[in-house]
Amino acid sequence: MSIPMKPSRKRPPFALWWFSVLLLLNGCGGAEPECDSLDTHNAVVKIISGDSNNALVTYAVKNSNSVAAMASNANTEAEKLAILERARQGAVYRLEDTILINSRNRATREITCSGLLYVTVGDTIAQKQVGFKVERTTDGKMSVSVDPFLF
Repeated sequence: MSIPMKPSRKRPPFALWWFSVLLLLNGCGGAEPECDSLDTHNAVVKIISGDSNNALVTYAVKNSNSVAAMASNANTEAEKLAILERARQGAVYRLEDTILINSRNRATREITCSGLLYVTVGDTIAQKQVGFKVERTTDGKMSVSVDPFLF
């Protein structure tokens, strides 16, 4: 059952109208990408931690005294490799909060950034400057790519 309602002829308050216009205009251009957002930090860490050829974690595993001590107690080569792999998988990554903006292109909604990435494996902390690009697509989604790095 529905109850018919009389249409209201009142005008919305000016502040509500202005707020609606600002939201509409803000949606037209899309949000600018950000280097230092939580989503960007998480994406950079996920990309690097998911890289099986990650040189930073390899370096940390090779230089960790605690991992070396566990590996030296292994009875077989297979056990030693399993210890090294568990150390890689258990690495803790952190992208420093201070992120530098290297360039910004408002036309393409693209920004290039860099920051220090830390990886902790056992008793070893390794760090490396990492470059990455953040783009805001026309549908509002964020795309992050990380520049490859070498030692």
